[in-house]
Amino acid sequence: MGFDAGISRKHFLTGSLLALSAPLSAIAQQNGKLTVDDVKAAEKLAGISLTDDQRRSVLGAFGPGHEALQKLREKGLGNEVSPAFNFVPVGKKPKAGRRNDIRTTPPVTISKPAKEEDIAFLTLAELGALIKAKQLSPIELTEIYLQRLKEFGPKLFCVITLTEELARAQAKQAHEEIQKGKYRGPLHGIPYGIKDLFAVKDYVTTWGAEPYREQKLGYNSTVFDKLTEAGAICVAKTSVGALAYGDRWFGGLTLNPWSPKQGSSGSSAGSASGVAAGLFAFGIGTETLGSIISPSQRCRVTGLRPTFGRTSRFGAMALSWTMDKVGPLCRCAEDCAIVLSAIHGSDGKDLMAVDYPLTYRPIADLKKLKIGVMASQGFDEDDVAKEIGPVGPMLQSMGAKLQGVKFTPPTDGVDEVLSIEAAAAFDTITRDGRVDTMKGSLWPPIFRAAELHSGVDYIQAMRARSQVMTRFEEELADFDLVVIPERAGDVLVTTNLTGHPQVFIPMGLNEQGRPIGVSLVGRLYDEGTILAVANMIQRSTGVYRQRPDLSKLG
Repeated sequence: MGFDAGISRKHFLTGSLLALSAPLSAIAQQNGKLTVDDVKAAEKLAGISLTDDQRRSVLGAFGPGHEALQKLREKGLGNEVSPAFNFVPVGKKPKAGRRNDIRTTPPVTISKPAKEEDIAFLTLAELGALIKAKQLSPIELTEIYLQRLKEFGPKLFCVITLTEELARAQAKQAHEEIQKGKYRGPLHGIPYGIKDLFAVKDYVTTWGAEPYREQKLGYNSTVFDKLTEAGAICVAKTSVGALAYGDRWFGGLTLNPWSPKQGSSGSSAGSASGVAAGLFAFGIGTETLGSIISPSQRCRVTGLRPTFGRTSRFGAMALSWTMDKVGPLCRCAEDCAIVLSAIHGSDGKDLMAVDYPLTYRPIADLKKLKIGVMASQGFDEDDVAKEIGPVGPMLQSMGAKLQGVKFTPPTDGVDEVLSIEAAAAFDTITRDGRVDTMKGSLWPPIFRAAELHSGVDYIQAMRARSQVMTRFEEELADFDLVVIPERAGDVLVTTNLTGHPQVFIPMGLNEQGRPIGVSLVGRLYDEGTILAVANMIQRSTGVYRQRPDLSKLG
């Protein structure tokens, strides 16, 4: 559902665990009937050595299962079909239950800005206050964003489909409801962009990939339906790297509004770019291995990757059933809390989506929280700051006591789970060759390599993942959250495997003029704590008020 190649390449392309059955299957696909010589050739890929008697016995045992699996492949399975198992994160959790308790910062008295650009960059709380007070109409706000989308969207390559007709209809409905006194809440009348992995009835859902650019699914995703119920207005389906890899889709490279010669990073590329450019009030993204956090860093927006299972993925493209997550990209942490409160919870359709309470307060008592700080560990060239910098003294001035913490890097080979599940999700287009129509994508070789992995390899990787989850929870100990520079380095990879939540906070520029930020990693299903601390940091700095100079787009 989304990962960033820059973060993941060193993890994603190493540690391959290969066994015999899958290489044999690949040979049989090419050559038809298998021979002892085929088994002997496959042994090199599997990393094993057999005798001639063992090779003959393998031939006898392999045939029936291979034939059955071939029939299954010929029948085909749609991307929407999930495996018959659930992934459950391991660790300390709150008591299960479906409860929202969101209390945002009391809105200061705000008047409608005179300039449309100033309106476009307001927070959700500010826009909501204006709409509720009937100073700003959802129709007017929608037209402001549609105009900006038409002007800047094509320059940033951040929109795949402008949902103009739908947006105007939703805006009209929201306006009429509010005029009649029916106010649904803080998202009522607020326009947003949704990553084009999510089904929206009557619109194409392209997944950013050439083989699917005309695809219409004919139903709505759960996230879209929940936002519609909250009164939000869908103005755009945003760009996504082809099949949720990177920031390049069939229409081009999604650009970073702050530095237009640079891609916005993947794969929630368009949602991050659009929020940063003020093209909609918030964006919806997905993450499998970095695709919310990385573009948030690149485009200097606040991105929340919730706990695995916090939100339903029904109606969204599956990349990795046990790693995909859905989350918001916003101007500030409090906006993330508002959006998460609307989209979280089970729906009976995504069987891995669960119900846990969501509690948010704008201020946390830092004296009561045990906060860890992790210094440089497993970072790469995109991670500018290797320490948390001014955030440490800032938190200490608010009463926090900070303690150092270290985490064991993720075990090599564990994240092959992603490549194997992704290859299964797109087995059909890999075998019929349509995958090669995605020019410049790294998926074709990854999918084909994963076809050579065996079922045994997958189970072994998942067993090793169990060890990673147990070890991380032990090392997290009794910390309520951990502050980590930038995208969190190796911990981003680990927590995508364990399912723990993470929020990225942009912190402006360093002395060399490069953007920096910090990540907060929290307990399972405790997004409220990391969002509260993030809100306190952001209110102290005001960095979230900064805007890119869009005149550089030409």
